[in-house]
Amino acid sequence: MPEQWAGPVRPGERIGPYTVLAELASGGMGRVYLARSPGGRTVAVKTLLASDDEGVVPEADRRRFAREVALARRVRGVYTASVVDADAEARVPWMATEYVPAPSLQALVASQGPLPPEGLHWVAAGMTEALVSIHDAGLVHRDVKPSNVLLPEDGPRLIDFGISQAADLTRTRAALGTIAFAAPEQARGEPTTPASDVFSLGATLFYLATGRSPYRDMGQGTAMEQLVRATEGDLDLAGLPPGLDALVRPSLSLDPAARPEPRELLTRVGAVIAARPGAGGASDWLPPGWSTAIEQHRRRRTEEADAAQ
Repeated sequence: MPEQWAGPVRPGERIGPYTVLAELASGGMGRVYLARSPGGRTVAVKTLLASDDEGVVPEADRRRFAREVALARRVRGVYTASVVDADAEARVPWMATEYVPAPSLQALVASQGPLPPEGLHWVAAGMTEALVSIHDAGLVHRDVKPSNVLLPEDGPRLIDFGISQAADLTRTRAALGTIAFAAPEQARGEPTTPASDVFSLGATLFYLATGRSPYRDMGQGTAMEQLVRATEGDLDLAGLPPGLDALVRPSLSLDPAARPEPRELLTRVGAVIAARPGAGGASDWLPPGWSTAIEQHRRRRTEEADAAQ
């Protein structure tokens, strides 16, 4: 990355050894680029957001990022996007992960509507297994939400379990999309634990089933009003299909100690998956519209990556 330049990286420029092909996304915590390794592998490179126009990253953020990258390298779960490279000492720290050409749960719900219980159990199984892998590595994700779950044909991928932790949720630049799925204790700025991730998992599954956050009137009022609803745990679980109560409601307990462990949830949802031993990927579990959207996104992203090279 050019030392004199703090803005977006342009196609053809490099971040570490990776040549940028295109910008995939940007947000309050950083930017994500599609890039190519010297050997031709396509990766997603995430850069940590600088604090000013000079490209200065606060030292505390840099140290936190370095710790989280070290932990993220230990995550080896099937349902996560593996870290392949990183440089926490670069002027703008970056991390390269496996590239997954798939739409997010947020995008799928927005275009296709809520997911029926059968498909939701399939997605939940992969997400829960991902949390088990992340927690076993000593990591707390802190930002489980629909936009951080990609859904390819072979099951969900929980992403951003490194860079998501390099910024404090209570900062003014934190996205309301994160608040809408954060545990109440996290929204209050208290220490986060694996139980906080379980709440966010439950909130994401609730969104999959209903198309909205479990917090009352989230998206209405001022940013401060929405933050208060989250800190107070003001939930509205109306509309949750009865068949999902046992999976979703316990995860949304306001008492972190009362929330189930991810392995316990995996056992529950695993029983549903085991009842259909012949079912495989997305086309066996999801509505046709969802499967079509996933395939169209994969094809489009693959063509874009090929064209950029």
